[in-house]
Amino acid sequence: MAQTGIYLTWVTAAILCSIVLMPLLRPRFIRHSWSAYVDMFRRYWFHMVIVFSVYLWKDPLDQIDRALMASTRIEITPYIYAIEGDVVLWVQDKFQSKLLTSGLTHFYVMGYMTAIFSAFIYPIYVDDRYMADRVSLTMFYVYILAVPFYLFLNVRVTGDVIPGMETLAYDLTPEIRNWFAGIDPFTNGMPSLHVGMPVAIWLAFIRWDDDGRWNRFTNLLGVFILVTSFTIVYLGIHWIADILGGVIIAHLAVALTDKTRKGVWGAFDERLIGRRFALLIDNPKLAMKKARRIIYRTLRPYRQASKKQTSAAIVAVLFLTTTILVYDATHQSFPLEGVEFPSEATGEGEWMIAVNETPDEAPMITAWNLSTTESYVVGGAPWAITPSVEISEDKMAIYAGFRFDWFVIDTSFGTISPQYRNDMEMRIHDLAIGTTVDGTSYAAILDDDGISVLYPSGSEIAKIPDAVGATALTASGDSVIWATNGTGGPELSIFSVSSETRQNILVNASASDEIESGLIDAEILVDPANGTVTEISADGTSIAAVVDVGQMRRIVLFDRVVGNSAIISEPAWDAWAPHLTGDSIVFTQITAFDPNNQGIDNDLNDVYLYDGSSSISLTSGSEAFHEDPRIVSIGAAWLVTDEDGNTILEVYKLEETFEPYSSILLQAAVVILAPLLMLWTVQAASESKLPQDSASSNI
Repeated sequence: MAQTGIYLTWVTAAILCSIVLMPLLRPRFIRHSWSAYVDMFRRYWFHMVIVFSVYLWKDPLDQIDRALMASTRIEITPYIYAIEGDVVLWVQDKFQSKLLTSGLTHFYVMGYMTAIFSAFIYPIYVDDRYMADRVSLTMFYVYILAVPFYLFLNVRVTGDVIPGMETLAYDLTPEIRNWFAGIDPFTNGMPSLHVGMPVAIWLAFIRWDDDGRWNRFTNLLGVFILVTSFTIVYLGIHWIADILGGVIIAHLAVALTDKTRKGVWGAFDERLIGRRFALLIDNPKLAMKKARRIIYRTLRPYRQASKKQTSAAIVAVLFLTTTILVYDATHQSFPLEGVEFPSEATGEGEWMIAVNETPDEAPMITAWNLSTTESYVVGGAPWAITPSVEISEDKMAIYAGFRFDWFVIDTSFGTISPQYRNDMEMRIHDLAIGTTVDGTSYAAILDDDGISVLYPSGSEIAKIPDAVGATALTASGDSVIWATNGTGGPELSIFSVSSETRQNILVNASASDEIESGLIDAEILVDPANGTVTEISADGTSIAAVVDVGQMRRIVLFDRVVGNSAIISEPAWDAWAPHLTGDSIVFTQITAFDPNNQGIDNDLNDVYLYDGSSSISLTSGSEAFHEDPRIVSIGAAWLVTDEDGNTILEVYKLEETFEPYSSILLQAAVVILAPLLMLWTVQAASESKLPQDSASSNI
């Protein structure tokens, strides 16, 4: 894919820059030798394991982060914004230029890769084990210390929060946007690793480079830190507080390295590992004896109660509690039992309706009550073809071809049976359910003659003949809403059933000039002015419309009260199937756009929740295809088809994130931690007196 190409370009450039700069930045007494590159893999393989392992953790941790953000939506962005205001906006406005944006975007990624790669490779290349031990361990600790912030204290990028601020780097080209979106949840602002990691490395060299052999590299790294600090602010990514957080994390990482380096490298030095392995092969008994001795020495300090043992107990309680709570928060979805291989699903309130297709048999329709977890068969005459289902509160209509059945959902008799069966003269293209001002239910039906507003029994309430050729239809309360291709662009029409009044709205599906020009440069054809509305979802105050603009679809949210509109999906990605209820909207969106892919519906996709300010992925790192997302009483639901072609109906809880046992666990942890902290305080005070008492006794 294109975004893979830009990433490989950055990586290749970073490696080449590191190699080119090595003769200038390595210690003067070291000669450049290609054989040294081979030797460093043999001598420092474990150093490489601990440094590069963080990149293996990144993707799983990002998936956990996205899941936590979706289920808990815990973030501290508003507090950062309240403190800083729009200081960073001044920087962007003052210096913004296309050339600077392009240069700093590449520097932001490639420069960071170069600095980190060089800082790790140079010491092991010259076989400076003293510095290699400290730098590699420092890099590892920086990431470890940052993880809790990324998971539990989310901070959004400034370009998504501050009015007028742009995410210049993310929006430079569609390919770059795709790459960033695939590897970054855009909520991992605090702390900034682009500052934290190089500052930690810089501090490590300052602290442990006793003879100044790394002065040139250290000085250049200092310049890099200053340029990076400006870059991440200018590009609309980080807050000033993120930079400060990165500096603090850097100091903590260096301090932790100083405290643990002897123990870590006493156990994992590659030379010692090689000797132990050789001893294990040559004399297994002696090797096992030495291993037991090492384990005994390691555990001996924990045999007697002291501050160290209490600290270990506190860490263990916190770790276990956090692990279980995180598991609950990241396992919000579950499949509905009894619904196998559905081809279509819809839902609202406490009801989910699934249409099941079985070979050589009539389609079977199942209604699932989310409150009671019971399922019911939906009756009526068999359907010759697979029907579609529309639901509104306890009203439901099933339609296909020239027929629609009307239901008031009633489970008193076990099977949910239709109240009316209506055979129409014309083929039904679309159907929507609404309720008039006086509480009368109706069905709005789109056919070749326009839109007919009918009573459940089939008799006509109103006719809208000029809706012929409508491309989409929905209803909300007393309003029937449909879309047409007007002379000025895609258009929505709103018809009030009770008053028979009319309102027309032009739909603006145009993105920013930067995005549109970027798509053109990438040869992705879009024409918002001549787009077509293909789907609509509405409630009393808002309308969500899917606009096909060419090689992708965009979701536009229109506020009927204020009169403004905005694109809520990623403008450079294909998005569709919105469902709007109250303050929540769910929709499906591909995870990245590949213009070389034929058939956009075949791409893997994720389900997104729009919360009024931003879109959050409810499914992350998608390896499946999701369809028909709906807002229901307990959260959201959708169909998911895995890579083996198996389809299930899945529900995602948006409330009651933590199960009852989690609450009990949290209460137990608090009860346990209280005495442990008191004991730790007493032990710390007592042990701090020991050196003074010992000194006094020797006088």
